[in-house]
Amino acid sequence: MRKIEKLTRRLFLKGGLWTALLLLWHGFRGPTKSWAQETDPFSGTDFVGKTREGKHHSFYINFWKPMRRINAETWTLKISGLCEIPKTFTLTELRDLPTRSQSSRLKCVECWSARAEWGGFSVRELEQMVRPHASALGVVFHCGDEYKEYLSREALNHDRVLLVHSMNGEPLSDAHGFPLRLIAPTKYGYKNPKAILEMEYVDEQQSGTWSKIGPYSPDSTILPGTDHPLEYGKNPRRIPGGEITDY
Repeated sequence: MRKIEKLTRRLFLKGGLWTALLLLWHGFRGPTKSWAQETDPFSGTDFVGKTREGKHHSFYINFWKPMRRINAETWTLKISGLCEIPKTFTLTELRDLPTRSQSSRLKCVECWSARAEWGGFSVRELEQMVRPHASALGVVFHCGDEYKEYLSREALNHDRVLLVHSMNGEPLSDAHGFPLRLIAPTKYGYKNPKAILEMEYVDEQQSGTWSKIGPYSPDSTILPGTDHPLEYGKNPRRIPGGEITDY
């Protein structure tokens, strides 16, 4: 049994000394912030990168590597490769395309997910103008953080796939992929490239940046298993595979 020491003047002074040291330490540190109040480490800089702090605790941010913020006035989307009419589009031109919105959940291979209202347009809107060749099987996306990803044209023309420029009623933030990103709700997050600079039509399947490291299913479709949605406290939920529609 642990022996309880008798309170003596020596013990009292010893305890007081530790209390004083603890108060002094907190004084030097200043007021502590809660986990949810911490700021984005890239806030106020010319760069964006991976973070889960501050407001991003409810929708994590992943980038292949930190990248310089994109200037909306000089940015263009380049459409290249196997198409009859290669073109470049300004952000204004893309925002003028027929727009629709959808609520869908982004599911990461790290087991978290988050839902948002996305606004954008279908890939078909671009294909009507650039006219991909019959030999073009898919598209390689080139992104501002040097990330690359490939999706087949069949996958890109799925009814729930959008090229989006808004999120929750606001223009995409730099952190969430400004000025343009892909949303493919049946695929894992690494198949949803953001900060897109170029779409290159190609005649063969290619492995994207993350697909070379750790593909989680043959075509990156979400598998049955367990999800930890951020807005539900990461409490585990079973999912049947494919797009998450139950919550």
